[in-house]
Amino acid sequence: MKESLSRRSFIGLGCLGATAAAASLAGCAPKSTDATGSSTEASSAGAEASEKSETLLPNAANLEFFPPAESEVAYIADPITDEEVVETLSCDVVICGAGMSGVAAAASASENGLSTIVLEKGSSFAARGTEVGAFGDRAHAASDIVLDAQAFMSDGLSTAHFRCDRFVWQRWCERSGEALDWAMDTVGDKCGAFTAKSGNSEFCGVTTWGSGVRVENGIPSLVEELLKSAENHGADIRFSTPAVQLIQQDGKIKGVYAKGSEGIIKIEASQGVVLATGGYEFNWDMLTQRIRPRDLAVYAWTNPTTTNTGDGILMGLAAGAAEDDWPHILMNDPAGAKTGTRANGAMLAFLRVNENGQRFVNENLSFEYMSNAIMYQPGAHDFVLLSGTDILASLEKAKGGAPWTPEDMYDSIKDVLVQADSLDELAKTCGINAENLSATVARYNELCEAGEDTDFGKKTNDLIPLSEGPYYAIEESGACLVTVNGLRINADSQVLTQEGSVIEGLYAVGNASGSMFNGTYPHHMSAISHGRCLTFGYLVGRRLAGLED
Repeated sequence: MKESLSRRSFIGLGCLGATAAAASLAGCAPKSTDATGSSTEASSAGAEASEKSETLLPNAANLEFFPPAESEVAYIADPITDEEVVETLSCDVVICGAGMSGVAAAASASENGLSTIVLEKGSSFAARGTEVGAFGDRAHAASDIVLDAQAFMSDGLSTAHFRCDRFVWQRWCERSGEALDWAMDTVGDKCGAFTAKSGNSEFCGVTTWGSGVRVENGIPSLVEELLKSAENHGADIRFSTPAVQLIQQDGKIKGVYAKGSEGIIKIEASQGVVLATGGYEFNWDMLTQRIRPRDLAVYAWTNPTTTNTGDGILMGLAAGAAEDDWPHILMNDPAGAKTGTRANGAMLAFLRVNENGQRFVNENLSFEYMSNAIMYQPGAHDFVLLSGTDILASLEKAKGGAPWTPEDMYDSIKDVLVQADSLDELAKTCGINAENLSATVARYNELCEAGEDTDFGKKTNDLIPLSEGPYYAIEESGACLVTVNGLRINADSQVLTQEGSVIEGLYAVGNASGSMFNGTYPHHMSAISHGRCLTFGYLVGRRLAGLED
């Protein structure tokens, strides 16, 4: 179990509001790290301000925090001098980051004749997942699925409460199909089949969009093949070589400094620099400055790319860029466990109660709204309830059409499953109000027997009663994958200043970029995150090559 963090410690780590914005550029890197990359020294500025800041965060009271193990921040705040440089390179474009967006940009730029250098902090490319979102692509056409891009964009704008850039959304909707078709042409059959999901579905009045396209061999295979394409077109890929500082002259970005094994490398880029460094989910200082305290009280941090420490965002801010307004948002899922793992996503159908023993949500909600509902409960957690001697049978019913077996589901929860012979015993073990729990379960069983959830509106086929023991509970909170807010951009991925003017020569894509999401990440818009990474990476490569208007 990860070490928890007290409220006072949390505030001391830097949740200081706007007054800390300027200091954050120099202070986001841990002062020292141990062999595992964990921070061993908190921000001194945050510690000094903890007393005066305590009253600013009333919603942080009674919350328990489980910070991720931090990685070392690569960004260097102090100006780098020529005396520190051990190597100087020149190229058309430098791409900082080798995830989905950076690799797509590299493949696109290099195939269109640009000399390209890719700088990656980690020892390999970064990729995860199975789907990429798009509209109007061949995969959807092959499945006779036609989606309304205008309605999709309207949903995205509404989910962000219109605190976003409509033209960025529009560019994605109009060009994502082209980008995916390009990727499929580039990789051929090396990633297996590209198959569109089923069409739209409705849950609690929310449209879950069928925009996702499943890559048979997974997103890592797609990124790997795009990277090979970039290399085949002459791109210079440098792993374990993070970008650390932008080179700026008269307001224009002229290149970037990187840190190699022998020291500082100066790279001059005639066409531009692309920041594709991902988010900052492994930089606790940045998280506590930018994220709602309640959203940070998740139990699990599930992104395997632990090098995501906000380096590109910090470099952009130092060059005068604007970022999305605070608070930023996390891509949070439900089913986070205190072990730091995440339970199977098909657990959504089961009854949930808070620590007061109250049912609080229609369990048919999409991931982002379910996670928000959980995080809003006392203690930012809840309990998932199951019962019966044949737990696999209950899991079989709960999974519906999900592509998992009951055995898969059980394996994901067995280490966090609490068992008791009675509801009173279960309540005592878990710290749930026993009287309320008994009444809640009795009422829920009545609804199950009637075949209609008149209290919350849950679908009839997901009404799974808790009619006999033994009884089981899983303590649950959120599970964070990534941050999704970054530098403000226009539809051409050009980074903007606070006044809205373009920083010439600087571009941002993927989770280093912003301008799309606000309030909550729209999980119901299937695979939109990978979709924006691929699309804007592809388009920025073309733009740098002079192929876009």
